[in-house]
Order: sequence, then structure tokens, then C-alpha cells
Amino acid sequence: MNLRPLLAVFLIITVGIVASLLLFPTLSAHSGPPDVTTTDTPTIDPSVPAPYQGTKADPSVVIQVGTTGNGLPIQVWNDSPMNQTVSVELVHNDSDSSVVTRTETLPPNGTLWLEIPSPGYLLTVTDESTQTTGTYPVTTDHFDCNSRFAEIRIDSNGTVDSRTVSTSVGC
Repeated sequence: MNLRPLLAVFLIITVGIVASLLLFPTLSAHSGPPDVTTTDTPTIDPSVPAPYQGTKADPSVVIQVGTTGNGLPIQVWNDSPMNQTVSVELVHNDSDSSVVTRTETLPPNGTLWLEIPSPGYLLTVTDESTQTTGTYPVTTDHFDCNSRFAEIRIDSNGTVDSRTVSTSVGC
């Protein structure tokens, strides 16, 4: 019996598996949540959709998840005439780990900005004064369009609500 053909098949399969794990890290057991960067001196892309342009102050903090430049921008907005303290937590669903946990005091009309690279996250926003919590799952629907923007609004009563704006062209 000639073992060379079997050995050749085994080698080809082994090389294919190793190459797949190196080229596609999501298949690897070592894949986890992306890195997170935070800046207190943000520069925001001026292409924010029209309903939001110029209506709120520049964000006090920008949190960039991963290294993408074309993710889902989410603005947490204090729609109140007084300072509000909000807590945000972003959970990476695949690893079930929290990649962002932050508490921020936002001035009236103040914002906090998050840039999410892909679906598979759950954002929780809590108004600390009322302990009202809102959740915002980041799903594949948010990435089907060319332009997208989400806003989570905390009003003076502590109500936390959200909406998403996206283009219908290219969806």
C-alpha cells in the first residue's frame, strides 16, 4: 500500500486549516473583542446626516471600537437643560465581554460619541439620576446601507430612547 497519496492529502488539509486560522482570525478560538481607543479631544467627520448637523455640541468623548473608519456612529445626547450623568456599557456578543464601561457627566446638549465597527454588540445607556436604562443592539440591519447614524437621547425626565437614520439608496 502506497502511503504517499494519503500523506499528501493530509498535508494539504493541514496547510488549509492553518492558513484559514491565520487568514480568518474569527475562526480561531483566540478571537475576542476589538481594541478600544478613547479621545477627549475629538475630531468628528463632518458628514453627519443632515438632521443632526449643528444641533448639538461637539462630543466630550469619542470612543472608537476597533480600527474601522466606516462603522456605525452612535451619539449619546443629553437633551436636558441641566447636567446629566450617564453610564454606557458596550458588550461584544461573541465573547460576552464588556469592551466599554464608562460614566460621563454631559452638560446640557452635550454628547458622547461611539463608533462601532460591525454588528454583534449591545449598548446599554443608563441615566444615573433615575436609574433608567435603555439598550441598543447593533445588528446587521445597521450595516446594510451606505450612510447610517444612531442617536440615544436622554431627556430631562431621564427617559432613554433611540433612533437610527440611514440612507435608503444602496440598501
